[in-house]
Amino acid sequence: MARGRKAELLSDAQSRKKIRSSASSTTQTTTTTFTANPFLRSWAWKREHRPDKDRFKNPYHHNVSVAGEARVLVLHQAPFSSKGFASTVWDSAIVLAKYLEKCPETVLGKKCIELGAGCGLAGISAAVLGAKKTVLTDFPENLSLLERNIVANKLTDVASTAPLTWGNKLALEESDFDVVLATDLMYYDDAVQPLILTLQALSGNHTRIFMAYGRNRQAEETFMKAMEKSNLFMRKLKNVELDDVYQCVDVDVYELNTRGSENGISI
Repeated sequence: MARGRKAELLSDAQSRKKIRSSASSTTQTTTTTFTANPFLRSWAWKREHRPDKDRFKNPYHHNVSVAGEARVLVLHQAPFSSKGFASTVWDSAIVLAKYLEKCPETVLGKKCIELGAGCGLAGISAAVLGAKKTVLTDFPENLSLLERNIVANKLTDVASTAPLTWGNKLALEESDFDVVLATDLMYYDDAVQPLILTLQALSGNHTRIFMAYGRNRQAEETFMKAMEKSNLFMRKLKNVELDDVYQCVDVDVYELNTRGSENGISI
């Protein structure tokens, strides 16, 4: 075996050992061990392989840099209830939150809304990064968890919650937002048309929509076909636009804009 190849394998083995050690801790955070191997970098922070106690019971701690100062966000999660409803921080939410951290001007001073917020990582990240206002929306059953996470991160002055059923008349104080955030919403074909109607209702000519989703993409094909008939353009963000570490092959991030807006780019 060539000496260079042997050294490379040894380096990867050491990285794997560090990652396994990090993964054994009770509470996972977004701190990761650096390695040149992209798969190992993502495996250090990815959550979908984690045990249930880390995905549904223990709080998730998310490291974020705000204007050069380190801060840790606390995201409480929820196990499945009698109604079959649970909330966890998905990998796609981490990728989108880290994108916002890399490009804070995206949300700075803006009115933001998150759809199907779950634990609220994307919206709470927007709030801590300087959004003027952030509304976290979901089914009524999940709002208490979102409110708990807003309080836990001391963001009650800029963040709030609201129930929102896609496709219905929006029961919101306002419907024209600067930024719409959405993660892991590609579950069901039947939800695609209501989702697109909601995105259109929330959008003005200046609105930027950011959608991220991972392996839960059963309705992706249906969504893409429906988008062709909508008034929205979309483009896939390139890896170079995302955070260097917090990206992975099974999470895609798209930006959507109203057709005719200056930022609209067709796929």
